[in-house]
Amino acid sequence: MNKKLVRSVVAVIGLMLVATAAFAGGHSNFVVPGQEFLGKSYSELASEWSNWLVTEPIATNPIFDPDGRFCDRNQSGKVWFLASTLGGVVDRTCEVPAGKAIFLSLGGVFVSFAPEFPSAGDPCLQLATSLERVRCDVNEDIPVAPSISFEVTLDGEPVKDLFAFRAQSQPGGFNLRVPNPSFLTDLGLPAGDRSPAVADGYFLFLKPLHPGTHTLNFRMINPDQSERGVNYTLIIGGGDDH
Repeated sequence: MNKKLVRSVVAVIGLMLVATAAFAGGHSNFVVPGQEFLGKSYSELASEWSNWLVTEPIATNPIFDPDGRFCDRNQSGKVWFLASTLGGVVDRTCEVPAGKAIFLSLGGVFVSFAPEFPSAGDPCLQLATSLERVRCDVNEDIPVAPSISFEVTLDGEPVKDLFAFRAQSQPGGFNLRVPNPSFLTDLGLPAGDRSPAVADGYFLFLKPLHPGTHTLNFRMINPDQSERGVNYTLIIGGGDDH
């Protein structure tokens, strides 16, 4: 019986290792969904990424970056954030200090926050709490297969099972900070914190890449075959840890 038990345990461990390797097509560079790295989870980073994105005004916001010139805006800590686009595909070159993990959106990300959302007439307004209402609102907007598809390569190697990388911010929501000026004030919203906020979408969390030049290419493809995404040339090395 002991031998059978040992063999069963070994078999289960083997299956777990195979399943883990299957995420991201066997890329060891990627943090597996549900795991933490540097004390950070996908849920925590989805919140932090959202705050990073809305901080910068439209004129210099990384999501509108034409070539990578805004890549270093508001970067701090051990994780470096990258953005997709709101439409089309662009080429960006970004210098990332050595030792930084990287967290990025694949394009299908939505954020909802009170009191502006849900908007008037939305069925989500019938729910009991603000948190339930904004979570319902954002969940309604997230595109899913087969309405969209994703393609990602890191240094020419394809990344698989990309729908497994959907992540939502922490269960209790988070505080979305809206400074002035910022992305949201440029859209006409007043400055000030928004809570609760909920972010939901598709993200990738990369462990630090070795120094040198890397390519990271990703696409979100719509049913009409239109695409949004970025061809990133990542130059790893130099800089400081802020």
